[in-house]
Amino acid sequence: MSLWTDLLGAEIRHVTAAGVPTRVAGLGSGAPVVLLHGRGGHLETFARTLPALAGTGRRAIAFDLLGHGLTAPSPSGSYTVEELTGHALAVLDALGLDAVDLVGQSLGGWAAVLAALRAPERVRRLALIEPAGLQAETERLADPAVRRAYERGGRAYAEPTPDAVRTRLAGLLADPAGVDPELVQVRTELYRPEEARRVHRQVRAADNGPSLLTPQRLSALKAPTLFIRGEHGHTPAGVVEAAVSAVPHARLLTVPEAKQWPQYERPDLVNASLIDFLSKEDHA
Repeated sequence: MSLWTDLLGAEIRHVTAAGVPTRVAGLGSGAPVVLLHGRGGHLETFARTLPALAGTGRRAIAFDLLGHGLTAPSPSGSYTVEELTGHALAVLDALGLDAVDLVGQSLGGWAAVLAALRAPERVRRLALIEPAGLQAETERLADPAVRRAYERGGRAYAEPTPDAVRTRLAGLLADPAGVDPELVQVRTELYRPEEARRVHRQVRAADNGPSLLTPQRLSALKAPTLFIRGEHGHTPAGVVEAAVSAVPHARLLTVPEAKQWPQYERPDLVNASLIDFLSKEDHA
């Protein structure tokens, strides 16, 4: 399979959200489910997820976060998770979506939680794939393995060669050999403009400390929530389990043989779990 076949039939367009031209991909029709990618990513993160959700009678939508992919930079120059959350809610407005299911990966998961807290009436359900925000940056980078991955991944922003981008993507996978050459090519082109690299450096440097997903903050969630973690993910299992315990009626799926991108490495298992979670709640 390739990005072309995975996204065959998808509508790709730009909408203006709070003044920001934003690239959006959509497949299918029915109740909307919106997917938010991670830091430094783009909507192709979900190339293996969108068709599966659309195939169950859902309108599956992914878009490039503020300043990411082919979405324009932030008018304010700010790239905090709160700013990205505000843009995400503006995209829902631009698409005419009153209430949706949200699926967020990494930074997108953090933004999805904040969106659900900021506008609970707009978020029916939450699926959080290796969500960021469960640890302070200093605590996270105190782990030598995480710091090494962080530093290796950052080289793609300094000099976006195919090798540097491949290294960044390989750091997300339990099996580095699973990196798709086509995805490397797409991401290399998206990282190539200096403005794109500058934005990603700003996203990394943003002060998100005040917005951490503390147990107290998570306990205020009203939407049914599914946490999905990779067996070899960077966030310690105990930290994820504490977050799950803080959310009323949350459940946890640990994906074997996966790291930061379980939806990419094990799409069969993750897609089936997402579909089950969304369809069961429909009848709750």
